[in-house]
Amino acid sequence: MPPDAATVAHTHQLPYASEQLDVARRCIDVGLLRRRLSAEGLCLTSDGDDAVVGAYLGRSECAHVSPNPLFDELWYRRRYPDVAALVAAGAGPAFLHYVAHGLAESRWPNETMSVAGGGARAPLPSCSSLDGERYLTLNPAARAFVDAFPIVSALEHYNLYGRFMHLRVAGLEPASPDPGAALVALLQSEFDPHYYASRYLSAGTNADLADPFAHYLRVGIERSYSPAGWFEEDWYRAFYPDVRAAIPREVLCGFHHYLVRGRAEQRLPRFDLSSALERQIPGVTAPALIPRVEALRTRLFTRLRAHRRGADEVPTTWFLLPTFNPDISFGGYLAAYELIRALRATGRRVAIYCTEDARPNKGYFLWRERSEALREAFAEVEVLGRGEDDRIGIGPRDHVVVYTVWDLPSAAMLAEWTDFGKPYLLAQEYEPVFFDNSSTRALCAETYDIAHFPIVSSPQLLRYFRERAIGAFADGPGAEASEYAVYEHRINQLKRQSASSMRARERRVFAVYARPELHAARNLFELTLLALQDLCARGTFGPEWSFVGLGALSDIAPLDLGGGQRLVLLKRTSEAEYRELLQSLDIGLSLMYAPHPGLVALEFATTGALVVTNVYENRSAGDLRALCANLVPCEPTLRDLRRAIEEAVGRVGDYEERERNAYVPPPQGWDEIFSREFVERIFRLDA
Repeated sequence: MPPDAATVAHTHQLPYASEQLDVARRCIDVGLLRRRLSAEGLCLTSDGDDAVVGAYLGRSECAHVSPNPLFDELWYRRRYPDVAALVAAGAGPAFLHYVAHGLAESRWPNETMSVAGGGARAPLPSCSSLDGERYLTLNPAARAFVDAFPIVSALEHYNLYGRFMHLRVAGLEPASPDPGAALVALLQSEFDPHYYASRYLSAGTNADLADPFAHYLRVGIERSYSPAGWFEEDWYRAFYPDVRAAIPREVLCGFHHYLVRGRAEQRLPRFDLSSALERQIPGVTAPALIPRVEALRTRLFTRLRAHRRGADEVPTTWFLLPTFNPDISFGGYLAAYELIRALRATGRRVAIYCTEDARPNKGYFLWRERSEALREAFAEVEVLGRGEDDRIGIGPRDHVVVYTVWDLPSAAMLAEWTDFGKPYLLAQEYEPVFFDNSSTRALCAETYDIAHFPIVSSPQLLRYFRERAIGAFADGPGAEASEYAVYEHRINQLKRQSASSMRARERRVFAVYARPELHAARNLFELTLLALQDLCARGTFGPEWSFVGLGALSDIAPLDLGGGQRLVLLKRTSEAEYRELLQSLDIGLSLMYAPHPGLVALEFATTGALVVTNVYENRSAGDLRALCANLVPCEPTLRDLRRAIEEAVGRVGDYEERERNAYVPPPQGWDEIFSREFVERIFRLDA
């Protein structure tokens, strides 16, 4: 049989050679890997193939994930302690070992194959040649393996695994003129008389003890006795309904089924909790929280290798951003960029350190960014990638600003060297809402206790922090104004429709802020889709309506809403395309299951459209209606969302009222929001 850790003792070179990594990439199911990594927050569903594979091979917290459907990373480590030691030494995932060495050593890649080939029976003879296509046709399990590992041929599979698993090979199958005799021979070839006798015949007759197999044929099969320790008859029947249905119409018993079909189909021969659960709920047994411990440790306790600078050197404001990517220059990142521009306008030196991005591309940013003012401001901004923290120099007149609360621990250490003594947090959300009720959420909430100066992005969010005594407001709502700052994010004033133009249109447009990505779950995409599908199926919308979804980060096929309607999902558009698209908007829908009020709903409302949006703890229905009468508030429930959409449909024809109630945002741009006075006051630039 193939060797295990006790019979193979190799010392493999670390790290793996580039050609070995290239071979491993051919065996990675990128779609599967993306699903598994994104489910744990280790990549984005929108990441390209190279980014997904790069994260898997380059980040230690991804090493527990199995990138191939027939390879079990954690089982392989348990089975082969020598491999586990290599992984612990920093060699990368066990999958790399398997592809580079384990295959050639006939190591088992998963428990199912191990059980199927790990019996006491003698292996079939090896082959120097065989009809590969015939072999794969006879053995679906072999074809599945060759498909999953294209570096292995059919002949190699047979010699490495198939002959130990007693897979069928054309020309090596014994012929028998008597089907009954062939069946008996098949059962007896796998029957374990010692196991059977010790379990079922300890109080039996001498005749039974002398011939346990005869007892099995006469009595054991009918009573669902197990023929060997590695096969559980009653469990096999219970777990596989099709096996129960096949007895006795097609097969004599579960053991018979396993020998002729089940083994080739890689079915489980006995109960194992993890394996049984994985067959029913893939991924449910993965100890996904274990690697999170190190990821959280890195976030909370990493001490940057910065150095002190003298008081006579030019003061610098350091921004700690997770990444520096022009393709996400919207929402929160846009506010950070505009704050940097405002600081640069005062003559302040600004530098960026990326806490997650090892290769920030400033050249690409300058090419991609459409705002000439931002390009000019960033021309002299130094941008450092993750790992270049030894180039951070902190002087007493410096400031440290973070984009996410996760970077407060590192920023607080740097700020200790400054006269101000604490970092600034660009607080644009209460960040625990991004996580489920887990350790990650609890630790994220606790991080707000680190002393910092919050720059809060809306009065509504400020109220949320105040009422819940979060962070700088831990002593209650009466925090001094000098201990925080608040601003309102710029709202785009889109083209305001006239009542006559609304009335003249034959087509009606329903726009949805549709964010189907996992990291945008707070925008309640699933709830939105369920409500629209229900209403379209009921006939709420006539053929004059068209539905468009805005905000997706990838190309997605239109989604069926029922009633002949489809939701056309558009990948993130340019500012000009966005404005043009919303010139004929009748109903907008934008949900935000978080304290931050959201910007899209208000931008939709500037057009004169009716806009469905949800209430939250810090914004009531009355608050929303007082802000704009064209807002249609709802609870974040399916029933109330349907009601609000139906209300909006009923009000579409009130054209004069829609025009009159269009939202008019404050007449200010970023130069007014982050004014020189604002920047100088909060950063004490005149001190």
